[in-house]
Amino acid sequence: MTLTLNEKEKRAIASLIQERIEEHLRQFPYARYPNEPLEEWKRAFSEPKTVPVGTLRQAFRWPLGGWARNDMSTARSRTIISIVKLWPEFAENIVFEPEQIFHFWEQNLPHWQSGFNAAAFLLHLMRPDVIENVDSHRISAMREIMKAAGLPHEDQPHSLSFTVLEQYSQFFRLILPKLPFGNDSRNKLDRFLKAYGNRYAYRNVAASYNTQEPSIREFSWDKASSKKFDLGKIKLRSNADILFACLLLSLELQNNKDASLTIRNIAELIPLGTAGICNPASYNYAMISLFGHQKGRDYFQLESATLQEAFTEQANQSTRDMKFYTKHAEEVATINSIYIK
Repeated sequence: MTLTLNEKEKRAIASLIQERIEEHLRQFPYARYPNEPLEEWKRAFSEPKTVPVGTLRQAFRWPLGGWARNDMSTARSRTIISIVKLWPEFAENIVFEPEQIFHFWEQNLPHWQSGFNAAAFLLHLMRPDVIENVDSHRISAMREIMKAAGLPHEDQPHSLSFTVLEQYSQFFRLILPKLPFGNDSRNKLDRFLKAYGNRYAYRNVAASYNTQEPSIREFSWDKASSKKFDLGKIKLRSNADILFACLLLSLELQNNKDASLTIRNIAELIPLGTAGICNPASYNYAMISLFGHQKGRDYFQLESATLQEAFTEQANQSTRDMKFYTKHAEEVATINSIYIK
């Protein structure tokens, strides 16, 4: 089924998206869907027979919302187990035409709701020239946006079919050139459609709730350097130490020389997903460790020495309050001068 839109219809859709995009990108879960692994996976899946089992498990957690998380639903976990089990048969016997790939998994995966999203993602990795990054949320967004723009929506293909993947990819490529965001248009459109199609999941979230895309998404001790801060003085190499290094680099990017910040300011500069730290539990533990003296850390001076010791105690106990740092968001933390050149 070919999707055709005239220029007036394209402009109407693009206008609606521009009106709503910032509102919905403020709730996009950046840490669950980092872009960094995608190009690597596209290279890996171009040769299906050589994809390691570990890569299979890792890659398919991404479209199912389980990237760097341990709380996937049973259906989604079983989908990944089924893919790993069926992969040798798939890699050996399938001629890799998009529709054939899709139908193999359609016929073999249980729990087709999550199976559809996994199959669509695989098609995007193997044939990005044919299929855009698509899932059921993005399909819902496409249909709702077209309806809001007053376009006919009769005779829509089934929402979990190969035909709808083709239609969505056509829709995406017709609208993309009409957006004004330059090189960022593709990324923004993709994320908007995901967030818009899943917006009902946030209906009970406070209006003030915002997510942030990290400014530093990848980090290497070997490559990191700074003209204003002495990264060489950071001796430990855990997540807390990586976050501190990223904080210093973020301040340098902003040309910010002020060594005093609130804990809230610091959390905004190094949000979840910074340096690829996407697991909320790992991130929260690192943020608690950052402000105390655990393992001899001396990154900050807090106005209250008692509070600094409380951070140390929280970091050292297994039953810690994982949101302890958010409860002290307005406390001022001053960067230790030994880290400033």
